[in-house]
Amino acid sequence: MNKKWLNPFSVSFVLGLVFLTALPFLQRRFLKAPPPVGPLGRWELVDARTSKPLGSELLAGKVLLVTFASEPCDEACVEQTAGLSRALSHTDDLGDAIQLVTVAARGALPQLQGQPQGPRLHLLTGSPGQLEQVASGFRANWGRFAGTDGGSTTLDSLRLPAYAVVDQQGQVRGFWRTDSAGRGNAINAARLLARYGVNP
Repeated sequence: MNKKWLNPFSVSFVLGLVFLTALPFLQRRFLKAPPPVGPLGRWELVDARTSKPLGSELLAGKVLLVTFASEPCDEACVEQTAGLSRALSHTDDLGDAIQLVTVAARGALPQLQGQPQGPRLHLLTGSPGQLEQVASGFRANWGRFAGTDGGSTTLDSLRLPAYAVVDQQGQVRGFWRTDSAGRGNAINAARLLARYGVNP
């Protein structure tokens, strides 16, 4: 028998090769997108850069990674929305399956106009009624997610310091903190939904 195969380095190499080959299958089995929190409902806003309407109907079938910009948009708010653009490079391989959306109060737009733009990166705003409708939908789901009553359904709802993921069927899947770890987890949830569908 060739004793070279008993060399610890050879054994480690073979075990590593087996592990790396099996890893994608193991990840697929144990990594799942979070379950639905609740429906967001029908909504429509306006793209602040193109003035074209965009909402639940035109974005149906897409996974949305969403964040919020209140009025006034302070330094933390600007950083929160800028963080969304960093998800572009982590989702480019999935084409247009993941759309990145900032829901912004009109008074926040001057602070956000200089941020990156792109066909998958949307800065949306609207009338007070339109914004309140969207904000209240997210706030109600935040209440279910956090186990509270959801709080205010006024425009103050846009002060939510979180990234939200909405699946292809308009179901909110969860909220994540706006630090780099939270953003990474939100991106992973969005990727799982985009790759494997609403029942991954």
